[in-house]
Amino acid sequence: MKKILVLTAAAAMTMALSTTGFGATMKYAVTFPSAGTQADGAQKFADLVKEYTDGSVEVEIYYASTLGGNTESMEGLRMGTIEATELSLTAISAYSDIWSTFSLPYLWNSGQEAIDVITSEKVKEVLENDLEENGMMAIAWQNLGSRNILNTKQAINTPDDLKGMTIRVIQDPVLVDSIAAMGGAPVAMAWSECYSGLEQGTIDGLENSAPVIVANSMENVGKYYSLTEQFIMPDPILVSATWFNMLTPEEQEGVLKAGEEYTRVWNEEIWPDAEEAALKTIAEAGCEVNEIDKAPFIEATQSVRDDFASNGTPEQVELYNLLLEVRG
Repeated sequence: MKKILVLTAAAAMTMALSTTGFGATMKYAVTFPSAGTQADGAQKFADLVKEYTDGSVEVEIYYASTLGGNTESMEGLRMGTIEATELSLTAISAYSDIWSTFSLPYLWNSGQEAIDVITSEKVKEVLENDLEENGMMAIAWQNLGSRNILNTKQAINTPDDLKGMTIRVIQDPVLVDSIAAMGGAPVAMAWSECYSGLEQGTIDGLENSAPVIVANSMENVGKYYSLTEQFIMPDPILVSATWFNMLTPEEQEGVLKAGEEYTRVWNEEIWPDAEEAALKTIAEAGCEVNEIDKAPFIEATQSVRDDFASNGTPEQVELYNLLLEVRG
């Protein structure tokens, strides 16, 4: 992975200091709680950074949106006030609309397929260049599985079952259109507010993968978990290019190697075991888990994919076609 240079006054200053090693602490801002699969992964990432930099860079993990949500964390990366964060790659669409491409429903057959395509040379180059323009860089990629619908009303078997249900989604126009096409009423809400939202009836449901549901104890307030698998959106670990450029060359190399090794460990060891265990935990909590025929949902959301291919920006359509090409 190439070193990223950000052509701003702040970056120019940090480039002059690039051999000083001032970036010895990496504040790692995350929205997930301090227990669960993602928390285990965060600690593994911290351990690898320390190992591969010979202790020169240490990671301080700030759980449960302590330093703010996704928007605040990304702005911190751009300004150099936060060194690292982990979030859904579609959240980056707040700065560049090409990332909405990854919000398309039923784009992938599996999370591993998504990781393989995203980390391919052709796709990685496009994404790295866009991140560079926004003062960020991705050093690791995590499969977070398929996102399914948890709700308090009824099991979802067909799009008709979603009619009238308010479903929390990440604030992204393609995600909003997708849930609407599936029959639901999409509502943008911060993840940190979702537990109370379900509990108090502010929303009827939300969508996320099983280990994330369990890590946030959502199975205790939801009654039905339907395996709709509408979105597969890997999470990158992003670091501030401003901060990265302050590291010594040895520290930079160590951070990149740690990210590469973490990508392997997460996708091959940590995540596969977590999904099966989480589904069991959800069922044991008394939350009904049901499999569905995805064909009606794929058909219902075809208009979203067609509209994106026809009316997206040239950059969005170019990326969409590239993803399909590499996937194929």
